[in-house]
Parts: sequence; structure tokens; C-alpha cells
Amino acid sequence: MASGWRGARAIGSVVLALVVACGAAAVGLPRLAFADAAAPRQSAQALIDAVNDLRATYGLGPLNGDPILMLVAQRQNDYSISIGQITHYGPDGSRPREQAIAAGYGGGRTVFISENIAMGTGLSPQDAVQWWTGDEPHLNTMIGPYYRDVGAAAGESGGFAYYTLVTGYVAGGISAQSTAPVAVSAPVFGGPLPVVTSTPQPDGSVIHILENGQALWTVAAIYGVSLDELLRLNGLSADSVVHPGDAILVRAAPTATPSPVPTSTETPPPATRSPEEIASTATAVAIDAAGPLARITLRDVLSWVVVGAWVVLIIAGVVFAIRRP
Repeated sequence: MASGWRGARAIGSVVLALVVACGAAAVGLPRLAFADAAAPRQSAQALIDAVNDLRATYGLGPLNGDPILMLVAQRQNDYSISIGQITHYGPDGSRPREQAIAAGYGGGRTVFISENIAMGTGLSPQDAVQWWTGDEPHLNTMIGPYYRDVGAAAGESGGFAYYTLVTGYVAGGISAQSTAPVAVSAPVFGGPLPVVTSTPQPDGSVIHILENGQALWTVAAIYGVSLDELLRLNGLSADSVVHPGDAILVRAAPTATPSPVPTSTETPPPATRSPEEIASTATAVAIDAAGPLARITLRDVLSWVVVGAWVVLIIAGVVFAIRRP
């Protein structure tokens, strides 16, 4: 089967862009409409048939054609043709899930949407499905065990075929047209459960418990952190293997900044003085209080007497000299 498909590819060069639901690809191309107006509808149904044939090989039931998802797929495919490139973003920048909710899918309930897109020369619906089986995210869009509904669209421009496949389900693994959960077959592929964000812990940290099929890159995308940061927080490398039930630290508890603690400057107690020091201090204070006269000594008095005697003698000599005939 694989060799026959490779032979079909040799008919012409195939340009195909495959991106996961969180990415986009772009290839500039001229535009041309289908000559047969019925061809796009037939190709869209052929795309759904090819996907359901693939699901059967995995023991899974067929997806239900959903009119809202058909409309979402058709609008997105038409937009891709109008701009000459395929993309997961709508004209207003909306993503597939936002487009489906806006169109009324799920009736206000929580829904999950996945989208595959492809383009190429000589590309048939079967070729597109074959290409999508080449990686896990695109394969899960088609055979994820929880997906219940499908919409598809096909178109052509400048010799290039455009395909858009949209699958979805309402939370709980039910169809948007159903009122009760649908029994889920055991996943052969092990498609991932939708990532539901965890409530922060009391300390502010966020811990996610891995469910079956979930990968670190999807957890990082849902929580809005980089894969490198997620690996660093958990001491992992790009080659690390994780398992369902593993607790993944998504956001560490914020580090509290310690508040400055006011410190008091202690005043040392006064030194204990001896009685002699106290008496000396008291005498000095008493002398200071008495004024300068309290500090005159006997030597000072004698000096003044001598000086006074000399003054008297000098004055007496002067008087005697004046009265002498």
C-alpha cells in the first residue's frame, strides 16, 4: 500500500503544509476555482469517508457529519483559497475552536476542536489523509477516541487542491447532536485527553497531573509557558520520558521578599562610679557654683601683697622726690 501511494505521488510535485492546531503555515499561490461546482462537495465527503475508513482500521466508530463544523471548515478553506495560502487563523485572527464556538457548536457547552489542513498539486482526499497519518497530532485529529463530530471542505486554486478537516466533541466525549455520552473505545493510538488547567495551590504554585497521551509541549501551550521553562522547573531535558500520573510543576510558588525588621540601638547603662569619684565630682561642682573667687589660693594672695608693697614703695619714692628742695 505504501509503495502504491508513493507511486501516486510521482504523478506531480506535492506541496503540503501540515501544522498542528496551535501553529500555521503559509505558501503563496495563484488562485483558480473548481470548474465543476459539485466537485468541492464531493471531495469534502470523500475526505470524511477516508477519515472514517482510517478510524475503522483502529476499531473506532465513524465521525458524525456536523453541519456547524462543515460550515466552519468551508469558511476556513474558502479563506485559505482567497489569500492563496493555508492557515489555521481566520480573517479576524480567530482559531478553529473560537470559530466553532462562534458558529454555535456545542450550544454553550465546553467543546474541544482540532483541525488539519493540507494543500498540494494532484492531491486527492485520500492523499491528504495519508499525509496526516505521518505525525501524532494530525493522526489524533482523525482517530482521537473522544472526537465525535466532523466537518470537511475542499477547493482548488491555481492547480492546487486545498483541504480542511475539523473534528470536535463536547466535554465528556459526546457529540454536539447527542444528549448522552457515547461509549469510548479503548484508544489504539492513545490519543491525548484535553488538557484542563489546574487550580493554583495555596502557596501559589501550579501543578498539572499528566493524563493519558498528554505531552509536555501541549501542557506548556495550554498554560502559556515555554517548553524550556517547563523542562527547567521539573529538572527534565528534551529527551526525558514522562508518564500519565506524573506531577508536572507548571509555575513555582512566588518567592516572598523578606520585609526589613526594625532594629533598636541599645544605650549602654551608665558606668558605676566609686564614692571617691562621686565626692570629687561634687566638690568640682561646688567650686564651679562659687565662681572664680572660690579657686584663689594663698600663693595668689601673697603674690598680690608683694606686688602691692612694691607699688607703695614706688609711689612713696616718687612723692619724696617731688617734695625735695
